[in-house]
Amino acid sequence: MVSGESVEKACSEVGHYTDEQMMNEFDRFFRAQPAVCDFVVELTNESGQKIQELSLFLSYMVFKTIEVSDIRGAEIVTSEAIETAYQQTETWMADVSEAEGVALEQAIVRSLQRDTEPHLLQYVISELNEPMEDGAELNDEEKGEVFFVLKTVISSFCRG
Repeated sequence: MVSGESVEKACSEVGHYTDEQMMNEFDRFFRAQPAVCDFVVELTNESGQKIQELSLFLSYMVFKTIEVSDIRGAEIVTSEAIETAYQQTETWMADVSEAEGVALEQAIVRSLQRDTEPHLLQYVISELNEPMEDGAELNDEEKGEVFFVLKTVISSFCRG
């Protein structure tokens, strides 16, 4: 499991990057994890630029966090691993969507407590609740879409 400290370390490192360093890091991410990047681009293709860019950035942050953690390096994720994770995320979303109100919140909390990477998911949720760089906030549908993508990405990286 990735620790909260690893998440903080990755955020701190990335927070100090220049624009050029960030571009180089994205290039490295696209070369190192082509299946992940292709999945994110394909799934968010019709969602608009801000959703696609946010999904790619948060996917990079998951990659970076796994890299800086002492547990393991970020192994190359295969399209098969993504497909498996995608199906698991679809099932999870279907289960959670059956609950409403307080029961929904409790179902999500129970699920996150059982999840193998709660710190990564909590980071994603906190980022989704922050305003975008332009000050705009995501609506619930946009948050749900990005969360679905990132839950799949996290499961793809942490399958084991």
